[in-house]
Amino acid sequence: MVDTSPGLYHEVFRSTDVPMLIADTSFKFRDINDAGLNLLSYDYDDIVGETVGLIAGDEETYHQIVEVLATGETWSGEFSVRPQDGRVVYGNGFATPIVVDDEVRGFLALFLDNTKQRQYENASEVLNRLLRHDLRNELNVIYGYTQQVADRVDDEKALEELQLVQDRVLDIVHKSERARDLRDLLERSHDSSNRPVRLDVVLHKKLVDAMIEYPDAEFVFSTLPTLSVVGDDLLGEAFECLLENAVEHNDKETPTVEVTAERAGPEVVIRVADNGPGVPEDQRDLIFGREEYDQLHHGTGISLFFADSVISSYNGDLWVEDNDDGGSIFCLRLEVADDSAAE
Repeated sequence: MVDTSPGLYHEVFRSTDVPMLIADTSFKFRDINDAGLNLLSYDYDDIVGETVGLIAGDEETYHQIVEVLATGETWSGEFSVRPQDGRVVYGNGFATPIVVDDEVRGFLALFLDNTKQRQYENASEVLNRLLRHDLRNELNVIYGYTQQVADRVDDEKALEELQLVQDRVLDIVHKSERARDLRDLLERSHDSSNRPVRLDVVLHKKLVDAMIEYPDAEFVFSTLPTLSVVGDDLLGEAFECLLENAVEHNDKETPTVEVTAERAGPEVVIRVADNGPGVPEDQRDLIFGREEYDQLHHGTGISLFFADSVISSYNGDLWVEDNDDGGSIFCLRLEVADDSAAE
């Protein structure tokens, strides 16, 4: 005989991995399961009794939900919640009245987090915009140089300008291929879940690849901590973008890149230091594509934008610091996976 006791249903509510809450007819929290508490970063006693609107990431949608539920109907659709730490988490929600003896006693709601998918879709859209913008600008440059060559066919500088044209063409090819490859990676991975990834294995592989790709550069690294971090298949590509940036934008005869990793409790910080020209403080958000000068001048760091988007999807951080010896240090903060032993 199947157990249909209230205790069984309460245990199912509490233990399910889907964030769920129960509100009373005044739309105040009356219960919330462990998955909901983990998502919202609240303690049970701190949130029960509070108005559900406390966690709404979009007040307009929240009011629409309230209006639908107040009529006794069920609501479902896209919704965002705002945990205690101020982040906005995007996903799909479902809410329905709890009816007992033909009377609405409260409301049940659940939330499915699709923030990772949304971030990757946004990243793909921005990659397309950056690619189109870069191509347009580069083609304008090509046109200008070819006009100059045509006007001075007998000028000795024509060969130099033609070389500039060729350099620009190669740059277009490189950017197009890089953007295409990164977009393909995003589209293949947008629906994958974060999981433990061995940091030392992935980073060591990308360092070896970089040494082969850039034989004239010097790569310095010591023993990497043996641990797993929260990530997915794109983590290695993000590292590759940072190593590539440290070499290709370096103005020294011998680009030097030093990679270190240090664990700090539940987190690990990886630093990629170079001896290049450095990054002015007022351009540090621009190079990641986080802001624009204006509608005509966009950040053009396609690879850095990709790396920033991927690291953000792991709830990590990516930032730039000054290198004491000149150049820049690109710093990544990642969460250590639960299955990593403390060191």
